[in-house]
Amino acid sequence: MSHNIVKIHDILAKHVSDRPLAEAVVDENIRWNYAELGEKVDCVAKSLIALGVAPGDRVATLAPPSRWFWITYLAATSIGAVWMGLNPRYKERDYQYLLDDAEPTLVFVVSPYDGRDYGVELQSLKSNVSRFVTIGEASGSALEWDHFVRMGENVSTEQLQASRSSVSADDAAVIVYTSGTTGKPKGAMLSQKAIARLAMINAQWMGDGLESTICPAPINHVGGLNNVCMNVFAHGGRIIFFHRVDATELFHLTVNEKPTYLVSSPTAFQMLLDSPYFSLEPLQSYKLIVFGGAKTPTHVLKEFEPLGANLSSVYGQTETCGICTATQFDDPLEVHGETFGKPLPGAEMKCIDSEGNICGIGEPGELVVKADFIMSGYFNRPEATAEAFTADGFLRTGDICQLREDGNYIFVGRIKEMFKSGGYNIYPLEIEAAISEHPKVSTAAVLSMPDAKYQEVGFAFVSPKAGQTVTENEIREFLSERIANFKIPKRFSVREALPLLPNSKLDKQALRAELDSLLQQESK
Repeated sequence: MSHNIVKIHDILAKHVSDRPLAEAVVDENIRWNYAELGEKVDCVAKSLIALGVAPGDRVATLAPPSRWFWITYLAATSIGAVWMGLNPRYKERDYQYLLDDAEPTLVFVVSPYDGRDYGVELQSLKSNVSRFVTIGEASGSALEWDHFVRMGENVSTEQLQASRSSVSADDAAVIVYTSGTTGKPKGAMLSQKAIARLAMINAQWMGDGLESTICPAPINHVGGLNNVCMNVFAHGGRIIFFHRVDATELFHLTVNEKPTYLVSSPTAFQMLLDSPYFSLEPLQSYKLIVFGGAKTPTHVLKEFEPLGANLSSVYGQTETCGICTATQFDDPLEVHGETFGKPLPGAEMKCIDSEGNICGIGEPGELVVKADFIMSGYFNRPEATAEAFTADGFLRTGDICQLREDGNYIFVGRIKEMFKSGGYNIYPLEIEAAISEHPKVSTAAVLSMPDAKYQEVGFAFVSPKAGQTVTENEIREFLSERIANFKIPKRFSVREALPLLPNSKLDKQALRAELDSLLQQESK
C-alpha cells in the first residue's frame, strides 16, 4: 500500500501518473482512461474555483450513477469542498430537508431525467443555494454545463495545485445522510483520510477482483460511493456506470463488459434468483462477490458457488465509511452465511453490554468500532455526535452482535428493532432469516405490535418467490420446527412484493406506517 495516499485526489494523481491509458470510466458509449478522467476532473475543479467555491463549502450533485457524479465528486473533494449526493428518486420534501440542512453553495443537476425536470423542481424550493449548474437542459437561472466549464479557463494550473495542496487529510470530504429509518436523516461527515484510507485497505485484501465493476447504486449512499466505486478506484480499475436497476439490461451489460467485482445483499441475491432471466452464464467473469446488510442464507450462496468467485461476507454502515469487516476467501460457506467476518486491518471491535462491559464469547451486545476511517461526526449535530461515541472513543453502531470462538462476528439484530415479548428479547432479524429459509419465500420483514398478554408480539410481512404462493399456515408450520414458539409472529401479511429503499434494503419505515394504520383502524 502506498503511504503517500492520504487524500482522495492522491489516488487519482497516482493512477494518472502510473497507468494513464488504463480504462477508468464507462458510461453508455463514453469511455475514459485515467489520463482523460484526470483532465475532466481538473477542468471541473478549475471551474469550481472560478465560481468562488471555497474549502468547506458544500457542493451537491443530483444525478443517477454516472460519469457526471464521478467527476463532480472527484473535482469538488480535490479542492477541499464537501461533496454530497442527491438521489433522483427523492421527492421535493426530501430535497428541501437536505438543502436546508447542508446548505450547499452549488448544486449540479442532471436534468431532465426519467421524466422529471429537476432543474425546475430544485429552483422552485426555498433554499440558500446560490448556484445551480444543469447538465442537460438549463432552466431558470441555472448555468449550462458548457458555460460552467468555460469559466475555469482563466484559472491556472498553479492556482489549482495551490488549492489542492491546502487540503488537509482530516478535512471533511463527503456528507452522507443516514437512511433515516427513525427520525430525520443525519449527515455523517467522512474525512479525506477516512475515505482514502479505507479504500486502500479494501483494495489490498480484495486484490485483482477489483479490476472492474458495474455501479447501478445510488450516489447518495456509502455503498455506491465507497464500497463499489472507491474500492475499484483505489485499485486502478474500471467503473461501468449504469443508470437503473434493470435485471435484463444488467445481464446484457455484464456479458458485454465482463465485470469482475460484485457488491450484493441478501435482497439483491434473491432478486437475481427470482428473475426469469437468471442464469450463471453471464456472471462467469466475476472474480469477487462481497455481500452484507444481513445474513445471506447458505442455500442462497450455494447457488452462486459454481462461479468459482471469491466470496466474502462484510459489515459496514455509513458511519464506518463502508466495509470494515470481512470473512476470508477460504472460509467454509457456513462462515460466509452465518457471520460477517473479522475486523479489517486498523479496526478494533468489541461487543459491550448496557454498562459498557465487554461481552463474553457468544453473548449478544452492541458492536462498537474504533478505526481511523470512522466518521468525524454528524454535520451540525454536536449532541448526536457525542452520543455516537463511547467514552473511550469507539463508535456505537446500534447493532447487536456476538463474537464466536473462531473470532468471527455474528449479526443478531438492531437495538432499535429489538422488542420484548413475555419477558424474552426478540430479534426480528433472526425470525426474518428463518422465514426466508422457506423454499417458497423471497423476503420477510418482522415488526413488533402491542399485545395485551405478552406486551409485544411479532407481525410478519412476507413476499413469496416469483410464481409461488405461500400461506400463513405453511409458514407457521415451517417455523415451528426452527425457532422457539414465543418467537413465531402472531400475525402475517403475505403480499406480492415488499417496499424497498433506493439502496434495495427493505423499507421498514413504510411497513411500520402501514402496520400502525392497520392497528389504528382495527381499534376503532
